[in-house]
Amino acid sequence: MRALLIIYIIVINLTGFFIMGIDKRRARRGGWRIREKTLFIIALLFGSIGILAGMYVFRHKTKHLSFSIGIPTIMVLQFLLIGLLFSWSIRRMKSPSQAVENELTLIHDLDDKTIQSFISYDNLMNEDLASGEIDDKTADAVRLFFENFEYHVHNEVIKENTATVSVNITNIDMHALAQDLCREILRQSVDIYHDESDQQTDNYYHLLYETLSSNTYEPVVTTAYFHLQKDDAGWIILADETLEDELVSGFISYMNDPKILPASEVLSIHLDALKELSTEQWADYLGVSDVFSTYNAQYYPLIDEEYISQIAEAFDYEILKCKEDGNTADAVVRIKSIDMTNVLEIYKEKLLAYAATTRSIRDDAAAFSDETSRLLLESLQENDKTTSTDIDLTFYNNGTVWDIWLGSDFTNALMGNMQEAIDTFNEVTQESQIMNAVP
Repeated sequence: MRALLIIYIIVINLTGFFIMGIDKRRARRGGWRIREKTLFIIALLFGSIGILAGMYVFRHKTKHLSFSIGIPTIMVLQFLLIGLLFSWSIRRMKSPSQAVENELTLIHDLDDKTIQSFISYDNLMNEDLASGEIDDKTADAVRLFFENFEYHVHNEVIKENTATVSVNITNIDMHALAQDLCREILRQSVDIYHDESDQQTDNYYHLLYETLSSNTYEPVVTTAYFHLQKDDAGWIILADETLEDELVSGFISYMNDPKILPASEVLSIHLDALKELSTEQWADYLGVSDVFSTYNAQYYPLIDEEYISQIAEAFDYEILKCKEDGNTADAVVRIKSIDMTNVLEIYKEKLLAYAATTRSIRDDAAAFSDETSRLLLESLQENDKTTSTDIDLTFYNNGTVWDIWLGSDFTNALMGNMQEAIDTFNEVTQESQIMNAVP
C-alpha cells in the first residue's frame, strides 16, 4: 500500500509538471489551452509540487495571482495534512490496534518471509493424514490461501498494561476448504495402487494448491481476538495456538477435526478406491491363487483370471444406512458382485452330465481333474448374472479419522459369497466322484 502511494505521488506530480510545460508551449503557438480548472484539480490531487515546479521552470502563470498564491497555498496545506497524518500514525503505532494492524498487513501483503512463517506452522496440516516436503509450489499454495484475506479492527479494550483487540477477518470458507482437502487426502491415502511418480499425491501443499485452484469458495467473516501486553518497547502481541487458528479462520481446527467428514462419506471413499482397481490389481489385492482349490496347474490360472475379471466388472455398492453414535458408526452396505450361485448351478449341470457318461468311468485322476476344471471354467464364462448381498459394518473413530475395517463378511460378499460357493463346489465334486465310482 505504501509503495502504491509513493508511485501515485510521483506520477501525479510528473503529470502536473509536464502539463504546465505543454500549456506553456501551446500559449506561445496560440493553440488550444488546458483549462486552469484542470491544473488546479491536479494540484488538489497532491500534484501541487509538480504544478509549482512547472510554473517556475517554464515561467508560466507566475503572474497570475490565483496561481502564484493559490498553488503554494495548496502545497503548504497538503504538507500540513501529511504532517498531521504522519503524527497521527506515529501516535497510533503506539496503540494496540496499530500493533495488530502491522501484523495483519504482513498477511495481506504477503512476501516470502511471511509465507515461510506460515509454512512453519506444524499444525497447519493434520500430520496423521498428510505429509510432504516444501517445494516451489508451497508459496503458491499459501498465496492462494490468503488471496482474499481482508481485515477490519472492530474493537480495542485497554486495561493498564494489557489490551484485547478484536478483528473481523474476511477469508474464504475454511470449513469447506478443509472438507475438500481432507477428502482428497483420504482419497490419496486409500488409493491402493496410486502412481508413485505423481508427486502431488505425496505432498500436502501440492494438494492444498490443487484444491484451492480447482474450487471456488464463498467469503466468510470470522473474528480473531488479539491479546497484547505493554512493555518499554510498546505493545507486544501474545501469540498462541488459538490466535494462529483464528488468523486462518479456524482452518487448523477444521483440519484436525476427526469428524470433518461424515462416516458415510469416509466409507464411500474407501469403497470407491476398490471400484478403481483393474483386473490385475484385484488379483493382487485379493491374493487369489487357485481360488477354487482345483489343484490343476493347467486350468486354475484361467479359472482365477475369469473369476477376478467378473468381480472387477460386477463390483458396486450402495450404502443403505450409516448412523453415527459418538465415536461409533453402524452401516448397512449392499455389495454387488458375481453371482456364484448361478455359476454353481451351471457347473452342477455340466458336472452331473459328465458323471453320467462312460468317459467319467474311464478317466483316470488326472483326466478327471482336467475335465472338471474345464467345466468350471466354462461355467464361469457362461455366467451373466450378478448378485447383491447386504452386510452390516461397524467402525470407529480413532480420534483422527473414521477407521474403516471391512471384515470377512465384506470379503465374502465381494467374492460372491465365496465360502458358500466353495462348500457347494466340494459337495458337488464329491457327488460326482461317488457317481463315477459306482460300476
